[in-house]
Amino acid sequence: MFGPRDSRVRGWFMLDSYLPTFSLTVLYLLSIWLGNRYMRNRPALSLRGVLTLYNLGITLLSAYMLAELILSSWEGGYNLQCQDLTSAGEADIRVAEVLWWYYFSKLIEFLDTIFFVLRKKTSQITFLHVYHHASMFNIWWCVLNWIPCGQSFFGPTLNSFIHILMYTYYGLSVFPSMRKYLWWKKYLTQAQLVQFVLTVTHTMSAVVRPCGFPFGCLIFQSSYMLTLVILFLNFYVQTYGKKPMKKDGEDPHAGQEVKNGFSKAYFTATNGITNKKAQ
Repeated sequence: MFGPRDSRVRGWFMLDSYLPTFSLTVLYLLSIWLGNRYMRNRPALSLRGVLTLYNLGITLLSAYMLAELILSSWEGGYNLQCQDLTSAGEADIRVAEVLWWYYFSKLIEFLDTIFFVLRKKTSQITFLHVYHHASMFNIWWCVLNWIPCGQSFFGPTLNSFIHILMYTYYGLSVFPSMRKYLWWKKYLTQAQLVQFVLTVTHTMSAVVRPCGFPFGCLIFQSSYMLTLVILFLNFYVQTYGKKPMKKDGEDPHAGQEVKNGFSKAYFTATNGITNKKAQ
């Protein structure tokens, strides 16, 4: 389907064999299951200092990848509609090196879920969350082995920008005094959806105007991104959709989202009482 592997990445860390990527993914999934069992009767951990450093680190790594992808694709004279895998020479190698960091960052981001487990934020460990994290790490092993540059640069460029915003948000949310300023969570989800749609559009543009980029890879990438569009759109509708009309005898505030994107349950959990003004 994809053709021979790209010889330019031979010998790169974790790329020659699929076993490390697969094994780490299995370990990730086991850690969620075993971690939740371990934490069941234990108090949640705060991890404020660790989370601050972690979110800062991911933000800085994302900023580096964004800048380097823009500069290297510009240096190679990349065509936005369709870019093949070999015509840019050394710039292609530079893009591939950044995309290796992008692949490796997906392993680092497994910690997102581990921190949810340790903080007992089990409601955050949804199918969408686990599917997204586990699949991205494995798919980018394939990308690095077969299509490590060219048309593959666009999605990570957008995603690195989105991650700068996301992990800045996550870092700020660690501090209770900052939460009143985090009204823009809804718009992060919207930005993610726009990112996925733009990536699908960019990928399919190479089908409309072929340039030698493997056709099977284009179809596979587009199909995968469509699953993310569907899942994130469902999440958005479930989280920010219109609230049902209240029925007689119901708590008028039940299930109501507050204006900054945090639910009533959030304020109950953090303050010990319901914050009426926030509703």
